[in-house]
Amino acid sequence: MRHMHQLRTIVIGLGKQSTEDHLPALGESEMFDLKAVVDVNEPIAEQIGKRYNVPHYTTVDAALKHHEKELDLAIIAVPHDEYLPIIRKVAVLGIDVVKEKPFATSVDEANELRKLSKQHGIMIYVTLQRRFNPIFLTFKQLVKRIGKIYSIEARYTMNIGRLDEGWRAKKEVAHGGALMDMGYHLIDLLVWYFGLPDTVTCRFSSGNRENQAYDVEDTALMNFVYNDLGNDNDRVLGNALISRVYPEKDESLVVYGSRGSVRVERGRVSRRAISGEEIEILERQGAWPSAAIDQLEEFGSRILRKRNGDPSEAIEHYEQMALVQAAYDSNRDHDTKNPKEYLERMMPSEK
Repeated sequence: MRHMHQLRTIVIGLGKQSTEDHLPALGESEMFDLKAVVDVNEPIAEQIGKRYNVPHYTTVDAALKHHEKELDLAIIAVPHDEYLPIIRKVAVLGIDVVKEKPFATSVDEANELRKLSKQHGIMIYVTLQRRFNPIFLTFKQLVKRIGKIYSIEARYTMNIGRLDEGWRAKKEVAHGGALMDMGYHLIDLLVWYFGLPDTVTCRFSSGNRENQAYDVEDTALMNFVYNDLGNDNDRVLGNALISRVYPEKDESLVVYGSRGSVRVERGRVSRRAISGEEIEILERQGAWPSAAIDQLEEFGSRILRKRNGDPSEAIEHYEQMALVQAAYDSNRDHDTKNPKEYLERMMPSEK
């Protein structure tokens, strides 16, 4: 028996994110009713459809033809260049959207998504599970204990053997490399924790896998400055390193203050005194299934509130896209950009 408040859902794109996160989370939650799955690979679509006992399709058009009147939500996980055409199709039917990062591949695309949201009254959310993980939530609590912040250092490095395989190797499909893809997690953490920086200077490096052909950056170094983080802070200097070609995997963000520091990693957050002694530690092992469930249920709750007349903003991530665009333009123009100016251009009516 279906719960009266369930959101009738379709999952489009059956890669790792959908099969390991979204579909299991849907199965664990009582808020959603899975109606169909879509993937261009028919054997995969058929396999997943049978596993969850729902119809499967190889095209979005075929799925919408059969289910358009019984869908509330589309969860989309596809190559970056495919999001906008799919969202255009579901938006006209009033179907809300949950998508994988990034929110958009450019400011222009972000503006179109915003127009679609407002025109058709839909919500568009981006999946970023760190916001629902106790480790990353605890960071916000501990950083209040380290006094005046003066420096921020972030790293996200991986060792990916083949960078010339798959859609991520092609700029025309991915629209960007390490910064646009995995780096979006760091971008989101910076915005979530501290807001938009006042300046950003970014440089890219590519071709660091011998005998492999790809046309996106494999390494990005971003320097940024906050002129005022409150509490009479002076200038705060920061840097973020993102790479797909480093020998070791490292995901960390460290904030230094006048009374100590806080370091957050994928499964650990700690606070240190000025002496370097660890004062507080929180660790969490294993995968994050509860974070995936909590995230979808939070989005689902917002969608239900919207349908009950809540006039809140339908989509987010304007700040993240302003910072991403500023970083790419900084590399292109070899100069420093102000992300806040990009945000103003994205949202002129809010001035």
